[in-house]
Amino acid sequence: MSAYIDAMRRYATFSGRSTRTEFWYYHLVFLALAFGGLIIDVIIAGPREPQPLVSALIVIGHYLPSLAIIVRRLHDLDKSGWLVLTCLIPLVGIIAFIVIGSSASRAHVQDIAARTGGAGHPARQPDASSSADQIGRIEKLAALRSSGAITDTEFETMKASIIQNPQPSQKPA
Repeated sequence: MSAYIDAMRRYATFSGRSTRTEFWYYHLVFLALAFGGLIIDVIIAGPREPQPLVSALIVIGHYLPSLAIIVRRLHDLDKSGWLVLTCLIPLVGIIAFIVIGSSASRAHVQDIAARTGGAGHPARQPDASSSADQIGRIEKLAALRSSGAITDTEFETMKASIIQNPQPSQKPA
């Protein structure tokens, strides 16, 4: 239910990403609401000729958030949001909708590739620019030590940290 509420909070936000879980939970709740609206329509007008008043309002009210969540899901797959238009093509649209909702996010795929070094190979060694960055950071630390700004113990601790974690830490803005 929280995925549905989060999707409705981002009612018309077409930027960002949506996970598979958010995508499917949103559509599951939307389907349940539309079905509930249809039952109310049958109760109000009778089973012979139900007028789709309540269910139509539910569907219309969810049109924009549905488009937004599909576009965000496409962004999670590193695809253009304009591919949402494929969902409007008869028969192809149903298949496109299922593929969009079922595909693993590109961030997940890239994370696996980074850990395995690509197609199942061991992780790759850091590239030359990463090594050069490490050397540059250690040289700056050495300059701080020689100027007396840090002690030998602090230098050794920071140097070990740079060697273990080659990426510079990002400071929050």
